[in-house]
Amino acid sequence: MRNLLVAAVAAALAVQPMVVATSAQARDSDYGRGDPCTTAKHKSADRGTTTGAVVGALAGAAIAGKGDRAKGALVGGAVGAVAGHQIGLHNFDCTRYPRRISARANCHWIVENGRSFEICRQRDGVWRPSGRA
Repeated sequence: MRNLLVAAVAAALAVQPMVVATSAQARDSDYGRGDPCTTAKHKSADRGTTTGAVVGALAGAAIAGKGDRAKGALVGGAVGAVAGHQIGLHNFDCTRYPRRISARANCHWIVENGRSFEICRQRDGVWRPSGRA
C-alpha cells in the first residue's frame, strides 16, 4: 500500500511539469482561425480532464483497500476527471483590456494560467500573441 501511494505521488509530480510546459508553450503558438476564446478554453479543459483522470486513478488505486484497487481507480479517475476539467476550464479567460493598455481592432486580451496578454488576428486569419503583455 505504501509503495503504491509513493508511486501515485511520484506520477502526479511527474505529470505536473508536462501540464505547465504545455500551457507555457501555448502562449508562443497560434490560437487557430476560429473564436480563440472558445477554442482555447475547450483545449485547456480537455488537458485538465485527461490529467485529472490519470492522477485521480493513480491516487484512488493507492488509497483504496487491498481488494478494492480497481474500484478505487475508477472512482478516483472519475473524480479527478471532473476536477481537472473544471480547473482547466478556468485556466483560460478572455477579459477586458487593462486600463493602461488601449484596445485594438481584431484583438482580444486573454488571461491564461495567471498571465495576461493580447492576441490578434493576423492577415492569414490565424490568432497569435501580439507581444503586448
